[in-house]
Amino acid sequence: MAEEAPTGNDHQRRSRIRAAEVRRRVLDVALERVEGIGLTIGFEHIVMDDLIREAGVPRSSTYRLWDSKESFIADLLIEIATDTSTRLADDETFEICERILFDNLDQLRDPAGRERVLYEVVRVALEHNFRAVIASVAWQSYVGLSATLLSHMESSAREEIESALRNGSGEFIERMAEFHGWISSILGYRLREQWGGDYRPYAVVISALVEGLGLRHLGNPDLVDAGFRGPASITLGADEPGWKLPARALVAVLHGFVEQDPDYDADATVARLQEMERAKETGRAEP
Repeated sequence: MAEEAPTGNDHQRRSRIRAAEVRRRVLDVALERVEGIGLTIGFEHIVMDDLIREAGVPRSSTYRLWDSKESFIADLLIEIATDTSTRLADDETFEICERILFDNLDQLRDPAGRERVLYEVVRVALEHNFRAVIASVAWQSYVGLSATLLSHMESSAREEIESALRNGSGEFIERMAEFHGWISSILGYRLREQWGGDYRPYAVVISALVEGLGLRHLGNPDLVDAGFRGPASITLGADEPGWKLPARALVAVLHGFVEQDPDYDADATVARLQEMERAKETGRAEP
């Protein structure tokens, strides 16, 4: 049986696939560079011929996709906006919070003990989160991209970049709101009535606090890194100067959002945390 000749549609489909592969490979190389050093003003580290060579794709095919560096940068910014704002969460901070809870289950049966655990979580976990965020290329790129948009960037891709940032940021805030709702309930706190049960405003304020102090750290590192007095936590007595500014600022904020929950069930909460800890230990023990 004679082999059928490819149709025009088959040829076009293969061409589209090839073009899509060229696009993906060149963008991936550029994203790796941004991942390594972050965004730079003017994108001097983005040289098209270098990207083409490293991606191993034809130069002619690449320039059919992007007829200028500017058009490539516009597509790259959309990719960065999509990728970066979804990677702002620091998973290790969640693990630190869990560890503090698991290590202090006995404290959760007493309101004063729960308050000390709350302050320990804020003092230790938020400080870790602050350091992790400002050191991450993802956050630096997010700030750089936001600054690019604030500079009245003129590009046909501007709306797509803004949309990608909003979508990614929205997902991040939803995730953070879910976490803060969980940690609050575990520690016997609930949102104050005026917030209508919505933890997103709380998550937005905490995120803005961390990001704002991250920018301030560039100009005033000694002040941001200084030690301050704060409330008693698990490992610090009252008024000991072991609090860093981000955590101390959050203490000032959180009581405007949360209050102690009179219906808190300490026994049920401790049992739930014990089950979580056993599940984690079992997971680590499995080959």
